[in-house]
Amino acid sequence: MSPSPEAVRDLSENAEVILEATDLVKHFPVTHGLMRRQTGAVHAVDGVNLQLRVGETLGVVGESGCGKTTLGRTLIRLLDPTEGKLEFQGTDITTLAAGQMRPLRQDMQIVFQNPFASLDPRMTVHDLIAEPLRVHGRYKRGRSGARIAELMDTVGLSTQYAKRYPHEFSGGQRQRIGIARALALNPKLLILDEPVSALDVSIQAQVVNLLKRIQDDLRIAYVFIAHDLTVVRHISDRVAVMYLGKIVETGTRNDVYHAPSHPYTQALLSAAPVPDPTARGVRKRIVLTGDVPSPVNPPSGCPFRTRCWKAQEICAEEMPELTDRGQGHPVACHFPAIDQSVTLSAQPITDR
Repeated sequence: MSPSPEAVRDLSENAEVILEATDLVKHFPVTHGLMRRQTGAVHAVDGVNLQLRVGETLGVVGESGCGKTTLGRTLIRLLDPTEGKLEFQGTDITTLAAGQMRPLRQDMQIVFQNPFASLDPRMTVHDLIAEPLRVHGRYKRGRSGARIAELMDTVGLSTQYAKRYPHEFSGGQRQRIGIARALALNPKLLILDEPVSALDVSIQAQVVNLLKRIQDDLRIAYVFIAHDLTVVRHISDRVAVMYLGKIVETGTRNDVYHAPSHPYTQALLSAAPVPDPTARGVRKRIVLTGDVPSPVNPPSGCPFRTRCWKAQEICAEEMPELTDRGQGHPVACHFPAIDQSVTLSAQPITDR
């Protein structure tokens, strides 16, 4: 039976911090003309601070285009940060060269959103899972086959499939191959970039519950990026809500889902589907007006003010700090207020 979303796993606050980002910024230059002169920049990640502890899952949620994927890739230096500081296991990795990063990449891996695009169609399952072992010089002919069989068993794939190619599998099976490949080097951190968004609901449940079991067994830290609030609630210990490159609310799962205090978080929760037909119409629905501002030219002050029904003059003048204003968890809003009329009911995800 799947654990209740209310039962937050017992993670000590004294547990080791495996990843820390301080004032992390990632801008992409906008250029024009034959000389490729820079005329602006896309503010994809704009001053993010976060910590991740051993064995913990941080869920990152927000609308498409808010910077979730860029944040995940920047955290493990697939993209170089524009500004800020990144520490992994106590080591500052912000400016390390590619050769210096190579040994550390064994401990940080990523599972991509599209399992078909991220797997080489010309390689068998055996070769796909063995590839990271070969890249890092840990593949031993005649002896690594047992390790590959163990990984396939871990993610629920029969070893009979080892000689098959990606096109012979379903979406859920391909995602399991991607997870097995990410686990090959016994990483301590996994970035999960919307790992279930391309799968149907029943397969989503299987993959999410698989990830939870793997984490419980191996104590891997996860950064779980998604836009499905139900999935994030099920798997995460802490949640960070992103809007236009910034974290606007963060806290434990119960903090964010039971005491949403930022207007944007409240709007997201109110838009989540209600599985019980008899309960529909009970939860308040918040409909935002306007479009998400351009990340090339974000608004002054609070980035959400152009769509916020609480916006006042100070919101245009001053960016609110991400701090606890009496709600029990940090919120980047000048006028935060807990709204429990938009909270999600506890609906554990089960394998159907």
